Amino acid sequence: MKCVILAAGEGNRMHPLTYTRPKVMLPIAGKPILEWNLLNARAAGLKEFIFIVSYRSEMVREYFGNGKPWNVKIRYVNQGKPMGTAHAIGTVEPFVSDFLVLCGDTIFGSNDIKQLTKKGNKIG
Repeated sequence: MKCVILAAGEGNRMHPLTYTRPKVMLPIAGKPILEWNLLNARAAGLKEFIFIVSYRSEMVREYFGNGKPWNVKIRYVNQGKPMGTAHAIGTVEPFVSDFLVLCGDTIFGSNDIKQLTKKGNKIG
């Protein structure tokens, strides 16, 4: 199973904090929000990630690279102009079959992620 993380939004409601970085790169306890999701998803057993990016995507790409420092594989899909969640998920359709979607600006615990991976396609 792959983990698709939505990380394309600008975070307008977080201005001025997001003038210079995407919301997923805002630090919480010394790490970007997106890194917490990566770490928790990895702890839940996921090793392959697709980050859907757009706004200031270079910051995400430079920070995470190919995922090697976290012992995971990361692929990037550029959404272009953000057009909503359904559109974002549609951009990864050619690359995934069995996958879990996480919102990149919400920290999910590893136990919650593990429970979702166990449910598989029973959810939707």
